[in-house]
Amino acid sequence: MANGVPMWWMCGNSHAPAERPPQIPQALSGLAEHLRHPDGETLLLLALLWLLWEEKADRKLLLALAYIVM
Repeated sequence: MANGVPMWWMCGNSHAPAERPPQIPQALSGLAEHLRHPDGETLLLLALLWLLWEEKADRKLLLALAYIVM
């Protein structure tokens, strides 16, 4: 696109290609499903994570707990 003309126009298409909706990566999809139906351990860890966040705990500790929740 050195001359400012979009590549789809240069290829002979009369209109822009249809935009595809963004895909959710598999890892995030699994995490979302896990958080929709949490078990007791996950709820306890999330409560601890929230409590430590409110108390301005160390970020590395918060990240470690978030990693365990996943």
